[in-house]
Amino acid sequence: MRLRTSYLTLLALCAAVILIPQRALSQVQLGGYFEHTLEVDYTTATKEQILDASKLRLDISSGLEEGKIAFRGNVNFIQYHSDVVYNLSGYLPDDIIRRLEELHLPTSITMDRSRIYLDNAWLTWEHNALRFRAGKQQLSWGPGYSFNPTDLFHRKNIIDPTYEKEGVTALRLDYRWGVGGEASLIVAPGDDFNASGLALRLATHIQSIGYDVALTAHRITDSLSFNSQTLFPRDQIRYALGWEFSGSLLGLGTWVEGNYNVMESEDDFVRVVGGLDYTFTNGAYVFAEALFNTRGSHSTPYETSDWLANVVYGEPVGYGWLVSGLRKDLSGLTNGEAYVFASPDGSFLFNPRLTISIAQNADATLFGAVTTGASDGAFPPGLYSLFARATVYF
Repeated sequence: MRLRTSYLTLLALCAAVILIPQRALSQVQLGGYFEHTLEVDYTTATKEQILDASKLRLDISSGLEEGKIAFRGNVNFIQYHSDVVYNLSGYLPDDIIRRLEELHLPTSITMDRSRIYLDNAWLTWEHNALRFRAGKQQLSWGPGYSFNPTDLFHRKNIIDPTYEKEGVTALRLDYRWGVGGEASLIVAPGDDFNASGLALRLATHIQSIGYDVALTAHRITDSLSFNSQTLFPRDQIRYALGWEFSGSLLGLGTWVEGNYNVMESEDDFVRVVGGLDYTFTNGAYVFAEALFNTRGSHSTPYETSDWLANVVYGEPVGYGWLVSGLRKDLSGLTNGEAYVFASPDGSFLFNPRLTISIAQNADATLFGAVTTGASDGAFPPGLYSLFARATVYF
């Protein structure tokens, strides 16, 4: 599938060169950033593990002045300076580690020392309310913060859910009308038609109630689970019908998104995210959000296959969670945040964050993670993490 989708991305690049007139080449814009990240994790099982990495992102954009045809993309260069073997002991319950060892399955993840990849690259053609886009692009849907049930093309890291995600190679057609009206059709090619992803979204703004609403439909090849008996990864056809609501109720921001999923090889399931938020007059922002996930196990101990899907694909391991958060400007250049994740199994994750603007074109971010509670819960206790990230834009 990677080979087939890379052909489509290459086609978009070639089309950009062929279709964009020569005069547009003089309008090529370059930008990007350099970022250095240091992560230190400590558990009693692994002691300290250090991840030290540098990332250079180069953004390229070009198009006609009237904006009818345009190309945008970025290339990422990532280099790890620390050990690239990540021991999972301490991040998973002891029973799961023992089960993996008994089956002679790896209990560590090995990352590439260096990686150069095309993160996004798409060609856009627009005519009035119609827009067509081809290439590697962002396909994120849904208003949820910690999880997006209606987004079946990207995955989130709950510790850092707003961080950028790698693009998906696809063809996308959008038609927009009125206030918030939009119809979107997405085709993400696979090795053959049966393996390709298809998605449709219809959205509008209902002025009488002040809500944005949307319906979504997907047909994809789901590769996010493991067979519970063999613990081998499995592919299966997945159909999903979803919905989104977002607006304001009694001065509170509200949002709900969810979907019903029909699976080829496992039980059908429902995922729903709902939340409320409020901004006080002093600028403090608070929110609470809940995830309901019937794909996950209802009680502990969770299946080994669920833990593998969690580690490898970021799938929720349990029945859901409740997250609450607070954001506040501490000064004109510093922003403080704090988040708490609580699982019904009695485990908790604390995630404080501090963002500092250290120059006009430079930011520094410090954030951490601490887990506590049930030993076999979704957030196994005893993890202490500290992240430091510095970014310079150009």
